[in-house]
This record gives sequence, C-alpha cells and structure tokens, in this order.
Amino acid sequence: MQPQTEGPRTGMDSACMGCCHRKPYSPIRNPIKMLYQRTFYFHFKNLHYANGRNNTFLCYEVNRVQCDELVPLCQGVFRKESSHLHAEVCFLSWFHTQVLEVLPPGERYSITWYVSWSPCNKCAEKVAWFLDTHSNLSLAIFSSRLYYFWKPDYQDKLRRLNQAGAHMAAMDFPEFKKCWDKFVDNDGKSFRPWKRLKINFRSQDSRLRKILRSPVSLLREDIFYLQYNNRHRVEPVQHRYYQRKTYLCYQLEQHNDQQPLKGCLQNKKGKHAEILFIDEMRSLELGQMRITCYLTWSPCPNCAQELAAFKMDHPDLVLHIYTSRLYFHWRRQYQEGLCSLWRSGIQVDIMDLPQFTDCWINFVNSQSPFWPWNNLEKNSWCIQRRLQRIKVRTALLFSGPAS
Repeated sequence: MQPQTEGPRTGMDSACMGCCHRKPYSPIRNPIKMLYQRTFYFHFKNLHYANGRNNTFLCYEVNRVQCDELVPLCQGVFRKESSHLHAEVCFLSWFHTQVLEVLPPGERYSITWYVSWSPCNKCAEKVAWFLDTHSNLSLAIFSSRLYYFWKPDYQDKLRRLNQAGAHMAAMDFPEFKKCWDKFVDNDGKSFRPWKRLKINFRSQDSRLRKILRSPVSLLREDIFYLQYNNRHRVEPVQHRYYQRKTYLCYQLEQHNDQQPLKGCLQNKKGKHAEILFIDEMRSLELGQMRITCYLTWSPCPNCAQELAAFKMDHPDLVLHIYTSRLYFHWRRQYQEGLCSLWRSGIQVDIMDLPQFTDCWINFVNSQSPFWPWNNLEKNSWCIQRRLQRIKVRTALLFSGPAS
C-alpha cells in the first residue's frame, strides 16, 4: 500500500463554478487513499494551540441511501492544494464531477467528513451553498479543531453552514479511532490516544455548541420565503424544485424583564427539529414561562408524542405552536399526533399574516419589511379550517378515554 499517493488530475465542470470560482479546465487532484501515521497524529491532534499545522486534511465517507439503509459508495482523503483551493472545495468539485454526474439523478447521499480544521469562512459559505442547491445530500462534519473560532465572521459562517443542514460536532475518541482505522496506513496497529484528548474534546465541543447556539442563527430572506411559504404546491425556483424542510423558530419569554431567549432549529442527522428543541429546553430551568414556536411543518406522530410528554412534565409552561403547513394531515396517525398535543395542553394553530410578520421580524436576517406572497391569508384560512376538522374528528374519537 502506498499512502498519500495522488492520482491524475481531473477537470472541473462549469456547473460547479459558482461554488469553487475556478475555470472549467482548472485541475483538481484526485483524493489520497491513505494517510501516513505521522501525518495523522500531527495534523489531527486536537490541541488548543496547534502551531505549524498550516494544512487541512479532510477524510470523507460517501454512502448511498437506499430504502433508508446506508450503502457504502466511496471514501478517501483530500488536503488543501493551495491558499485558494482548500480541501472542502476540492471535495465538492470531485463529488460533483465523479459522483453526481456519473450516477443516475435522484439518488440520495449521506456524506461524513472528518477534518483537521473546521471550514474557513469562505469554504463554509461554499459548502452551505452546495447543500442549498442539492437537496438529496446530507452532510455531517466532525472537526478536530476550530479554525479562527474567535472571529465573528468565521462564527457567522459556521452558523450559516449549520443552518443549511450540516450536522456539526467536535471529534471525540470514536471519531479519531474511526479515522485511524479507515484512513490511515496503520500496519495493523491500534489507535493510541494522546494525552488530554478527552479534555480538549470537551473544550472544542463546548466552544462549537456556544457558537452554533448564540447569537441566534437568523434565517436568510430566501430561506424564509421558500420554507415558510404556505402554498399547497412547491413552485420551481430557477427551473429547479427544492425540498421543503422542517424549521422551528422559538421564543421563550422570561421573567424579570429579561430579553426573550430565541433560537432557530432545523432537522439534523437522526433528530427532528422538535426533538432538538426539547433537548434545549430540558437544559434550562423552566417555570411559569411562555414559549412560542413557528414551524414550517406540523410535528410527526413521534415528535408530537415527545412534545406532549415534555408539556406534561412542565404543567406551568405555556407552549403555543404555530405551523405554516400540516404534515400528512390525511393520515390518521398524524391526526392522532396533533390530538395528543391538544390533550396535553399545547395550543396548536396555523400561521397567518401576524405570525408570519412576527417570525420575519424576530428570526430573519433582513432590514426590509415582510412582503406577503400571493394568497397567503387565503391559504392560512384553508389550512386552519382543515385543522379544525381534524380537531373535531379526533375529539369524537377520543371522547370516551378522555372522559
């Protein structure tokens, strides 16, 4: 085996130019197959002060999603080629030309990165753009260290990447070991953790969580208009259809004249936005408080049950959920999920012009006023009437047990 050997260079398609800002004929090196042991230990060590580590290594796994099962497709390593061509951009270019253009369209992919440095501000924006324009991808990024984490612009772009749907976390012992086993020419040797690996992980993890949670990751204008739009059918944007995802914006009104606690959440790998919301709320000391949530889709049955259980554990909490659209409203189990919310004391209503406006003011990064789309109020009225029918129907079904 020859670690860290590079294959021939491949040209980059013009369709990826918006992401990489390079000419179509600009060469991109093929991925490295394996890393030297010394290279891995030097560049992936999660030190607080990582002097001399001026390169970035990106180990990747690409899986095809078939019938909700992950089927391994390919793996390898990219590294920074120059100051203008970082490892993340190399991967995007290679993935576009060697996977997306080769395999049949419509395939779904699950991608995992293990990187020695978290993406820089420019790469984070490019990766976020790539995710925005490829709804068939999911991306998880595990970082050994955070790059320029104290700079506001770098923090903003990490939040932007997170908002685009990337799952982000610090590398812990399992991730380092997996890298060693899969991407290092280890000669059969076991991974030897360095001193303070766990302590440094906790520090990196805490720092990343703080960046992603505060300040509020505001939505972009285009994301709000695309995702919160209450039209019955999706309309193509620039001749391309987009996926309507679940976003949850919440505002917790605190006592003692404190500023409201706000947050924007999105479905992440393995967890729906509602579950992430519950996890955040359970980390707080909740009393007689009021929480308002704005959802793009009403909760699925499992999330509805979890929200109902959360409300039962906090009887003094006032929780009001507004949703832009109803998710699989014609299916009985989804109707029963909505009923479980009502029975637990959670208020569920449909977003109308006042709620869309309030959501825009509090959760969208914009200096412009909210401009309603066509038929907004008509659509809200139709969805509200549908919700009321569900409420009456489920109330009749559960009137026996409820009494």
